[in-house]
Amino acid sequence: MAPQYKAVIFDIGGVCVGSPMQGIHRYEKKVGLPRNYINLSIVQQGENGAFQKLERGEIKLHDFYAAFGEQLSHPSNKEHYREYMKKQGKDIPIIPDIKVDGRELFQSMMRETSVVDERIFYAIKQLKESGKYKVAALTNNFEYPEDDLKEIEALGGKLPDELRSQFDEFIESRIVGLRKPDPKFYEHACKVVGVEPSEAIFLDDIGMNLRSANKLGMTTIQVMMGNSLPAVEKLQSLVGIDLLPTSRL
Repeated sequence: MAPQYKAVIFDIGGVCVGSPMQGIHRYEKKVGLPRNYINLSIVQQGENGAFQKLERGEIKLHDFYAAFGEQLSHPSNKEHYREYMKKQGKDIPIIPDIKVDGRELFQSMMRETSVVDERIFYAIKQLKESGKYKVAALTNNFEYPEDDLKEIEALGGKLPDELRSQFDEFIESRIVGLRKPDPKFYEHACKVVGVEPSEAIFLDDIGMNLRSANKLGMTTIQVMMGNSLPAVEKLQSLVGIDLLPTSRL
């Protein structure tokens, strides 16, 4: 029997809006670091990393900037990257001695999220208007400094109200104190939405986030950076609703 889906849950950054990974790659290129060095270093920090703490609401933004830069500048990241490249069977590039500017890097990441993916936005509106599914957001995010409009602007601004208003539930890591890929975060989301994991479709751009959701029984769809069309086509086939305009955004 085909699954009876009741909800579609969307990641925000890299799905509904631009991917922070693009900002990371731009910063890496600017300072001469090899591609994926920074992302690998962020993951390497584990749950006590500054980025991870920020997304769980455990550290304020300006304190985060300093800790973020310090952690990503640590020499131990070089050895981890070399080991990663060895396991991949790839040539190990020269890694320059760089002091990462945490604020500049994070602003580069977040500015990407100011651009809404119109194809995903259209699909969300069609799902919402159909009334057949609950539509939710499940996002790893952080708390903006409410009294610092200049900093908010430097980070690309907050999520547009026209997008946020489409979701029946908007579930945020900074408020819950959990973040993807922690299974507890997905379980919490399903309870809030009112579905079993097997009744939900989850879209994300990051593999480890999707794998964690899939282990719980959620049907997952990966959204590739810069090309959401295959993901929307797959979602359309699962929900039985036309999610693409005739002009094919």
